[in-house]
Amino acid sequence: MALSKDLCGILAVGVEKERKAHEIYVAAAERTSHPLGKKMFRRLAEEETKHEQLLASWATQGVCPAVSGPAPADKDWLARQLAKVAAAEKPNAGDLEAIELGRQMELKSIQFYTDCAAKAPDPPSKGLFLRLKGEEDKHLAMLTDLYEFMANPGVWQTREGKAHFDS
Repeated sequence: MALSKDLCGILAVGVEKERKAHEIYVAAAERTSHPLGKKMFRRLAEEETKHEQLLASWATQGVCPAVSGPAPADKDWLARQLAKVAAAEKPNAGDLEAIELGRQMELKSIQFYTDCAAKAPDPPSKGLFLRLKGEEDKHLAMLTDLYEFMANPGVWQTREGKAHFDS
């Protein structure tokens, strides 16, 4: 089955976005000093690679031309994001900045896949994009939780442990 030119273009953009996210998360894992942050960024990098492969497979099975992706609108975006990860001077501040960068990337991915689902020409394509949106929602929740833990562990433990204060 041949896919429409528009859907092939969306898939190509998705492949490129996932590839870039993988690279950014790998760089963040190398830069982050907190072991929990390193572990989470490595996990996110692996998951972004799976997303890239899923989109590329969908394009291949749907008979799109080779999915190498169109030139991004902003060719320097990846370099700027990697520079933000590398620029942090204070370990904890750098960890928090890297996590916030990841959160912003996930928010953009959530919006991208939401828009793709709305434009999808058929139910299977829509399902694919909603599945990826759901996975990006989980990534955002994980990064938000890690950020809150690292920024203020005492409050996080009280909240997550369901502890309360007695008068």
